[in-house]
Amino acid sequence: MRRRSGLAVPGKHREGVMDISHMSPPHSVEAEQAVLGGLMLDNESWDLIADRIKADDFFRAEHRLIFQSIAALAESNRPFDVVTVSDSIAAIDAAGGLAYLSELAKNTPSVANIKAYTDTVSNRAHLRRLISHGYACTREASDPQANASEVQDVIEQQLFALGQGRHTSDFVDVNQMLLQVVDKIDLRFNAGESVVGVPTGLSDLDELTGGLQPADLIILAARPSMGKTSLALNFVDAALQKDDHSTVQIYSLEMPAEAIIYRLLSILG
Repeated sequence: MRRRSGLAVPGKHREGVMDISHMSPPHSVEAEQAVLGGLMLDNESWDLIADRIKADDFFRAEHRLIFQSIAALAESNRPFDVVTVSDSIAAIDAAGGLAYLSELAKNTPSVANIKAYTDTVSNRAHLRRLISHGYACTREASDPQANASEVQDVIEQQLFALGQGRHTSDFVDVNQMLLQVVDKIDLRFNAGESVVGVPTGLSDLDELTGGLQPADLIILAARPSMGKTSLALNFVDAALQKDDHSTVQIYSLEMPAEAIIYRLLSILG
């Protein structure tokens, strides 16, 4: 039996390379329509999604135009429905006309699910941006004069910036948050001890703060050689002593790991 050659044949499909030029960019017309229709049906839903989506997230041009109109009306504290939106768009035909706006409001499945529709639109938009970024990466890397390390740095910076652009924050319901705070106060009162978080090892500090709490950002600032690292490692020791399953991660930009271990050993005695 003759052994097949392992050489690639010119002109043949290369494994791992997929041609996506014929594929439609990721988008959901139905989700875009549901977002726009939901906003025109319930103006209060704007507060739920205002920080989760922007006009550029919409794939269809007419949808971007409609959303821009709704956003402008909302920022002016004016109502936005089929009539006011159509009146605010100079080139209404470019947005599909009054009939299309009416269809958007009429065919919206449920205003209650507008956040889910918004997330779908935002997610598809991010996928399109990733595809565009991929093409840009290919162009950068295809330059024969390009430096691989520099190209990689640029690509990583752009990808990081793309990810940062997705960060959103939800509006907080004060009533719900108040109940959570009251529950924590009640827990602290009934626990019979002042430290309900992660102890720092400094009793006076723990008495005032209740220990380190989830989502706390603690910054130790002082001049060089004033004991910042020693104090931080004392916090680490106290956290590890809380229970057998505690875990602490230490990131050091200057001090090597060996020096940190020496300091921890001196703290433990």
